[in-house]
Amino acid sequence: MNKKIFQVVFSSIVVTAILTIAIAITICYGTYKSRVSDDLAAELRFLSVVATDNPAELADATAKDRRITLVDSDGTVLFDSDADAAMMENHLQREEIQEALRYGSGEAERESTTVLSRMMYAALKLDDGRILRIAAPRETIGSFIVDMLTPISFLLLLLLVSGALISVRCAKTIIKPINEIDLEHPEATECYEELSPLLGRIARQQGIIRRQIDDAKQKNREFTIITGNMAEGLVIIDKDARILSVNNAALDLFGAEDCPPGKSVFRISRIEKFSESVFAALAGNRNEIVMESSGRTLQVISSPVHSQDETIGAAIIVIDITEKSERDRLRREFTANVSHELKTPLTSISGFAELLRTGSVPPDGVKEFASDIYRETQRLISLIEDIIKLSRLDEGAVDANGEKVDLRSIASEVMELLENKAKSQGIGMYLKGDAGICIEGSESLVYEIFYNLAENSIKYNKPDGTVTLEVGRNDDGRSFLRVSDTGIGIPEEDKGRVFERFYRVDKSRSRASGGTGLGLSIVRHAAMVLHADIDLESKLGEGTSVTVTFQ
Repeated sequence: MNKKIFQVVFSSIVVTAILTIAIAITICYGTYKSRVSDDLAAELRFLSVVATDNPAELADATAKDRRITLVDSDGTVLFDSDADAAMMENHLQREEIQEALRYGSGEAERESTTVLSRMMYAALKLDDGRILRIAAPRETIGSFIVDMLTPISFLLLLLLVSGALISVRCAKTIIKPINEIDLEHPEATECYEELSPLLGRIARQQGIIRRQIDDAKQKNREFTIITGNMAEGLVIIDKDARILSVNNAALDLFGAEDCPPGKSVFRISRIEKFSESVFAALAGNRNEIVMESSGRTLQVISSPVHSQDETIGAAIIVIDITEKSERDRLRREFTANVSHELKTPLTSISGFAELLRTGSVPPDGVKEFASDIYRETQRLISLIEDIIKLSRLDEGAVDANGEKVDLRSIASEVMELLENKAKSQGIGMYLKGDAGICIEGSESLVYEIFYNLAENSIKYNKPDGTVTLEVGRNDDGRSFLRVSDTGIGIPEEDKGRVFERFYRVDKSRSRASGGTGLGLSIVRHAAMVLHADIDLESKLGEGTSVTVTFQ
């Protein structure tokens, strides 16, 4: 705008200067012409006074550039200071001669055929009827301008320089109030009155834009809060696979470092299956994959984003299905283990029954076979009962609230029930802890925890070993129960799996003791229902201690 104003002002000054010089030249030229005419008339009047019979004397009385001509009343040239009068044509029809004959004086301007230059003529009628004419060469407008070229050029240069300076100054002066407009508060700015409607519109537009920006910021904050608190990972990319947005969950699930917007999505994960999923989505195809990353099982859903029938990017949702995958694995293992565990006693029962049916068992062996069938049947019943317990715990069919449970009372009941079994194996049982240690929960679940832990401690103990049941409160005031033994202990590599269903550290000893392999799994599920924490400490060959701490 500054340049535009400068150009307009400077152009105006230049045009004005040129027009002014042209008018001045025209006026000067007119003045010059009028002055020459007046000078000729004055000289002619002077010459008419001193006119004699010898016209040559008149020529000596005038300037050298003047031409004196004496013409008779019939137009015959009697004398001419610049040419031979006898050779000159009749001047009766000359304009200035005609005017002098009619009015006593006359003027004319034309090209002289005699001296071949442009002349100004003045004629005066004398008392004797003759016509005295004086002529002087007159400059043309072109020659007049050429003569004035130097002063005109200097004047024009001066005007151009002055015009440029004035234009710059004017442009800055005009622009300054506009540049000083406070765009944050345009209506409060003192500026040109003509700009008031524009400033008012700017203020209204700023209000609209400010509200739109505030709304956009609010929506962005809401989007960030929502995506930031999502358990699922969310990645939004453009058509070139550059990240537009990524939440923390996605980075955590992939085990990736911070990936700012604009970086390639493959910085998050370089696994081939992930790359194929991204490229498929950018090609316009929605797809789902399951992949392993950073020790997790992830489900990746890649969906293309379309705009006017064109894929402009993709939205990638990442779901951690590790737990679900693990549950499916455990369920498959559980089904296989249940089938195996049920098959073993059923096969034994079927075999014993077949021998009895065919009469292959001697009479004195029938009682022994019946005992075996009974033992296997009891084992089968125990297994089914444990499976039912686990199913009820998985389905949440056991209410864990509303009962006041005395931990020492439950411990005494379990100890009384298992004491004979412990004595038969030469194992001593002890109870520690004060009475009155109570929790809010389910008595049956606490009983299952105590019973299964104590039974396991007896099964996997050594001869002359001990099992100690303990209740109490820790430093945080939380109630706990603890079952400790001096048994065979658990290897370090098995500690993380002993609570799995049908997992046995010593499989041969478990089967010999009649265990179902579900005891510790029932303990874990019961503790989960009661919102309790389990802590296992064990040293191989020295013993095991399991502590269950309640909320």
